[in-house]
Amino acid sequence: MRFSVEVHDTEVADLLQALMQITGTEPWKRRFDWIQRELNENPLMKDWLWERCAIEWTMREILSDQSLKPNQPFKLQTQAQFELVAFAAGTVRCHKLLSESGRRRLRGVLLDGLKEDKGLLSIQHEITTAVHLMVRGFDVEFQDMEHGGGVDFVARKDEVEIEVECKMFSADLGRKIHRRRSATLYRALEDVLVETYNSATKGLIVAVTIPDRLTPAPERHREIEKAVRKALLQDEALTETEHCAVRIWDFSINDSPFNKAPEEISRQAVDQFVRTHTRRSNGNLMILFSPRRRVVILSLVSEKQDKVLDGMRRQLRDAAKGQFSGTRPAMLAVQLHALTADQLINLAQLDSSSRAVATDLQIMTSDFLQRPSSTHIHTIVYRSHVVVDSGGSDGTTHGVGPSYLIKNRNHPLYGDPRYWLFSVEAS
Repeated sequence: MRFSVEVHDTEVADLLQALMQITGTEPWKRRFDWIQRELNENPLMKDWLWERCAIEWTMREILSDQSLKPNQPFKLQTQAQFELVAFAAGTVRCHKLLSESGRRRLRGVLLDGLKEDKGLLSIQHEITTAVHLMVRGFDVEFQDMEHGGGVDFVARKDEVEIEVECKMFSADLGRKIHRRRSATLYRALEDVLVETYNSATKGLIVAVTIPDRLTPAPERHREIEKAVRKALLQDEALTETEHCAVRIWDFSINDSPFNKAPEEISRQAVDQFVRTHTRRSNGNLMILFSPRRRVVILSLVSEKQDKVLDGMRRQLRDAAKGQFSGTRPAMLAVQLHALTADQLINLAQLDSSSRAVATDLQIMTSDFLQRPSSTHIHTIVYRSHVVVDSGGSDGTTHGVGPSYLIKNRNHPLYGDPRYWLFSVEAS
């Protein structure tokens, strides 16, 4: 299968309608309603919803734009709109070329993704990977979609054949505190934190440590809220219960990152400031502040370490063992959903032949490729989200996304450039 990857601005409305027609409009409407209900019940869920549901969220917004009309030019304003239209074009054009059974499976995947927590991230990653391969001149067979099993794609070009399996790793993989659950807990803590903030005359860091994984159980969240309230109202430096430990630090705002205008405050500076005071990593922060006046920072961590690389290794191992035929060179295309393009580029730039200075990701991947059961794996490529480039001399807009390749030195085709389907610079 190959199709044109170009989209004209006059096609946008038709492509979006065609995408919705694959499943029917009702599943999309239910999804829009669910997103709004989640926001109404807990506005702190916004970041998590955007992370998981950016396609649906953007679809809802763009459909309400009065300038969106069939056969009329529509100017894309944001990266999210660009990603939505690119996904729609790839999905609709793929759907037209699939067999009847392939179309049914694609419809099922879309319907599954439109159900509450699932999201369309995985199928989006598959479609963008397939489109990239077509741009590189490959014919792409959607093997899993057409036959109901096996790898996602077999890519062919001249005498080259390579099997491709796509994996999408969310920000929650291997973590003790998932973002949806933390947003629910923050909602439970909001009242007591706002009360503290309204009466604050200085900066406060409220560091909450839970024993292990944050569960979704409301009763557990209530117990944590009671401990935080007790610590704040009694002004105790340390409060410990069976459910959590709460430690409180105060600080001078003049000596903090919050002694600036809001637009000058960086998340990196805040992270470093909190880390210096608490002596721990802070992946989960809730911040209430008025610049130069008052600040309350909630830091939430688990006593147990996250095992992100263990989670990645397990999923890569399962894919390598169960998906590929073993008769062709194989590639695992992995999207690290939590990483920006710049962060992925930085990872690639830290790649080293010395194990002493290599990143944990490079070491894990290299060790994985050295396993006897991974001899058929030619490449593992880590991909980021696209970055929109509107600088085409002909007025076109392109999506470019960095990728980070680690090839298997033991593979017989290791040095064959015909199998370099991605580049480090841009995919």
